[in-house]
Amino acid sequence: MELDFNLRRPFKWRFIVAKVSKPIIGADFLQHHQLVVDIKNRRIIDGKTNLASQSLVQATNLPTIRSIDVQQPYHKILEEYPGITRITSMKLTPKNDVEHFIDTNGPPLHCRARPIAPHLYEQVRKEFENMIEQGICRPSKSPWSSPLHIVPKKNGELRVCGDYRRLNSITTPDRYPIPRVRDFTHQLSDKTIFSTINLNRAYQQIRVRDEDIEKTAIITPMGLFEFPRMIPGLKNGGQTFQRFIHEVLHGLDFVFAFIDDLLVASPDKETHETHLRTVLQRLEDNGITINPSKCIFGQQEVQFLGFTVSKEGIKPPAEKVRAIIDYAKPKTIEELRRFLGMINFYREHIPKAAEIQAPLHAYLHNTKKKDKTSIEWNDEATKAFEACKIAIQNAALLAHPSHEATLAIFSDASDLSAGAVLQQYSNGKWQPLGYFSKKFSDTQRNYSTFDRELLAIYMAIKHFRKTFEGRNLIVFTDHKPLTYVLPKKPSLSETPRRARQLIFISEFTTDIRHISGKDNIADALSRVPIDSVTCPTSIDYHKIAAAQDRDSDNIKHLSKQGNLSIKQVTMPMTHLPIYCEASTTTMRPYIPEECRREVFNALHNISHPGVRTTRKLITEKFFWPAMQADVGNWAKQCIQCQKCKVQRHTSSSLATFPPTERFEHLHVDIVGPLPTSPQGHRYLVTMIDRTTRWPEAIPTDDTSAESVAKIIYENWITRFGSPKTITTDQGRNFESNLFLKLLQTMGIQKTRTTAYHPQSNGIIERWHRTLKTALKTRLSQHTKWIDELPTVLLGLRATPRADTSLSAAQLTYGCSIRLPCDFFSSAASNKQEMDYDFVTKLRESINKALSLKCTEMQSHRNNKSVFIHQDLKTCKQVFVRNDAMKKQFQPTYDGPYKVLERNSKTFKLQIPGRKSTIISIDRLKPAYIINEDTAEDSSSSSKPPARKLETSSSTSTQLKPILKTTKYGRVVKPPVSFRWGESDVAARLIKPKRE
Repeated sequence: MELDFNLRRPFKWRFIVAKVSKPIIGADFLQHHQLVVDIKNRRIIDGKTNLASQSLVQATNLPTIRSIDVQQPYHKILEEYPGITRITSMKLTPKNDVEHFIDTNGPPLHCRARPIAPHLYEQVRKEFENMIEQGICRPSKSPWSSPLHIVPKKNGELRVCGDYRRLNSITTPDRYPIPRVRDFTHQLSDKTIFSTINLNRAYQQIRVRDEDIEKTAIITPMGLFEFPRMIPGLKNGGQTFQRFIHEVLHGLDFVFAFIDDLLVASPDKETHETHLRTVLQRLEDNGITINPSKCIFGQQEVQFLGFTVSKEGIKPPAEKVRAIIDYAKPKTIEELRRFLGMINFYREHIPKAAEIQAPLHAYLHNTKKKDKTSIEWNDEATKAFEACKIAIQNAALLAHPSHEATLAIFSDASDLSAGAVLQQYSNGKWQPLGYFSKKFSDTQRNYSTFDRELLAIYMAIKHFRKTFEGRNLIVFTDHKPLTYVLPKKPSLSETPRRARQLIFISEFTTDIRHISGKDNIADALSRVPIDSVTCPTSIDYHKIAAAQDRDSDNIKHLSKQGNLSIKQVTMPMTHLPIYCEASTTTMRPYIPEECRREVFNALHNISHPGVRTTRKLITEKFFWPAMQADVGNWAKQCIQCQKCKVQRHTSSSLATFPPTERFEHLHVDIVGPLPTSPQGHRYLVTMIDRTTRWPEAIPTDDTSAESVAKIIYENWITRFGSPKTITTDQGRNFESNLFLKLLQTMGIQKTRTTAYHPQSNGIIERWHRTLKTALKTRLSQHTKWIDELPTVLLGLRATPRADTSLSAAQLTYGCSIRLPCDFFSSAASNKQEMDYDFVTKLRESINKALSLKCTEMQSHRNNKSVFIHQDLKTCKQVFVRNDAMKKQFQPTYDGPYKVLERNSKTFKLQIPGRKSTIISIDRLKPAYIINEDTAEDSSSSSKPPARKLETSSSTSTQLKPILKTTKYGRVVKPPVSFRWGESDVAARLIKPKRE
């Protein structure tokens, strides 16, 4: 606001407008503008110009306006220290002599001014004018400049600051420690009264060193500004203020300072008042002001650093818990990572956190920091998401650590994970200080019971060591053999891993005691939850009876069928009348439409038999019209069956490549590891030209990207020139930035094979077998493979191919190379003729080889059995065969995954945790998924939603003619013109009566 007192200069100031009839000017305003109040003459005198205003001072009987409430008992203490609530000008010299240093390396950094949105321009301009008036910033001529960054506040105002990321990158870091958030609980034992103090403009209490002020310059469309006081965004700002506040509060063990937030804790009210006066006096002496509206004094429960603090302990505050519970299901990887970050801030309050969150963390595997990939939620992940919300809602209250209490770790291990809880014995009971749980790796799951229990103790001590280090510790376990392992000396028979863990544990405790599993709190942290134990779905006959009542019209219609016998029978287990089909020797309950899939799951999910076996199993026990068609389609749609069973692998035809010029297309691969040679070589970098089939095999001791790129350059490019195309697999050395940079520099295009499909690079993969066979035949106990390699390469280069009768040497040099056993050389006798016709014969040889390439590919294709499932052309989701090393009982296929693109040889799939993946068609098979179309008004209809297959249009769940199979395996088809009715279908589904 700008005031005009007719003193020939404006007076700008940021006022707090009170709801009063007459305006009041504060002393801070008068002090800043050097104004003097002449009470006797009722006027204001300008101290700079000595001009006086006309009677502006008026008497008033309004009550005093205060920023504190004097009715509050602790607010009366604030009246004793008026300096801590007074807003002073930043132009005044602060009482402390602390300065912020910005030590940088290199020349000044500068950037262009970022444009400001038109609707924010005027607001930003006024904000800078206010900061200049208050002394926070000033116009600058600095060679440094950082861009402007605008942050909206909750009250609608703007916070303007600098984007100092480039400046921070060259700033020397300050290693002064910032306290851990959980450290504030270390001094809260036996404390009952708490106060939280929020400092006002904390960073602006610190001056910037004079020679570093120019580095804070911010460039804007309205000018360049620098900041004499420290502002948020500068590197080391938190360390500078933390060092300052530690010096201010040095020696006060009843106050904890986390940058600009203070927590004062006392055992009683009288002591707390004394502690508050001490803290406020320290703040006033150092010129630090507080924000009374954000301070809380003398409460038994306060909010501090995201926790609810009371005399009993700490726990997540209700508003934070509510925010997590109301969090919508994440749609992308980035949103899921944000949700898990919110949960894991309170991880030590949540038992079994690792086990609960495991399905969600699977989505984060191999993802980027800000990954926008969408998440395809499954049932397991959805249950884990809801379980996380329940876990934070039931988060445990953790006690304040007591320095005199007895500490103990209760640990336990299961087949899946380790669990532990650190507790202290105080006031006659055990109080938890923190929970720990972690899933075992695949290797750790194979440990013996003794090793898993020992590992659980080792992991728990390693996690909690900072809490109990230097104090006596007891370890409780329900595995009794562990209680005898530390008192005795380590045996030589102990494994190295077990010995290391025992030595580490013995550094902190040797007191390991046995406790029964029912008394072990950690036992529940490592156990498998009951809902994770799966069993076949039981059939609810009460539900079937109720569904039959709603399906009475269909039952009456079936009763009129002459070949069916519908009777009402009382079931022994329910004592309810159930309609059954009694035309066979076995009573078969009639299953209404809404219960049929449940019955199918109850029987099929026991062992997941095939379609025929499932049909026979269900038709012998239950009855409904068209049941064989339904059972066949449902068995075909079973996800577990599709993932684990193999009907026939997809095998596509070999692709053809157009003929190329010599040395245009290069195939590269790596062989090894081989037995280490005397020179230390363990690998071979193999290269072969597609047209001439000229091979190279270069020994190397490592396969790093740098070594492979150097070998290709020195042994191929410098001899044969740069190829147009290089084909490799997806090895890390071939996908590295260094290797790709080499290809880019040489003007080479790179193609890669799909995962687990070496046929894409078949030329060199097949040549590896020939090379290895030749090496094995020449090796003996006195020779090494590296010594025989040159000789083997000589023979392979001179060997004619079966399809062209030409060797790689002939296609490369135009003539055969002379072998050591050649006594006569036709080339020597006809030297003149060969010299004359060299170019012509060379071209004829190459053209002959190129003309035979298509014939060669055709012969390969004819020898291969081609099978591609017809539904792969139209299916929306597919399963991917897992060709990696599989563990026992691991499904053969992974998925299903959504199809993004498809062609004759590869599919582009959407796999969770990745943007997209290209997979060879030979590893795929179509996925049959049920699409449930929700009815318009499900409440008005008792029928279940219609289902249809999501693959090709040739498969559906509509009623189809049912084929009758004889005992000899022949299939009897009905006439083409015949159309099945419900009565005919029912007749086909039952056995004839036996007379």
